[in-house]
Amino acid sequence: MKLLVGAILLLIGVLGLSACQPHRARSEGPQDVRTGSVLTLKQNLSIPNGSAFVYFQDQQILAPESLRANYPYCRFGLDDPSSAVREVRPNAFVVTGVDYDERSTGSSGEAVAATRMNLQTELGAKGYHMTCMLPASAGYGRFITVPEIRGAVGEFFTVNPTN
Repeated sequence: MKLLVGAILLLIGVLGLSACQPHRARSEGPQDVRTGSVLTLKQNLSIPNGSAFVYFQDQQILAPESLRANYPYCRFGLDDPSSAVREVRPNAFVVTGVDYDERSTGSSGEAVAATRMNLQTELGAKGYHMTCMLPASAGYGRFITVPEIRGAVGEFFTVNPTN
């Protein structure tokens, strides 16, 4: 009987200690953005010289320092900066892979949950990507949703996730 009572008390103690441990909820990314999804650029974009990206928030192109800290934003561009302005013409970009990073770095060094979509044009040009984020300062600690992506990129892109 003492052995049973001791085992029960030990079990209660272990359960109590495990309940006190911090648990990090695994946030899920927008599961409807998958390989094969299509982002269609509807108008010309200019990626400035010395930069690899343009930033979108609230359906506008903004400089990184103009982004509002608590709102979703997306970054579209190439893998490396150029010394010349790069023009990107309207095109369909197919998602060739999606990466979710809970501890990515945002535009001003803040922690973000980032969804990076690797893109390829219809003609096969690679190296493009769209990374969409919700800063940790927003207090949500989750990945951006497809409606939030649409809200960030606005009239510049249409987002057609695969089923």
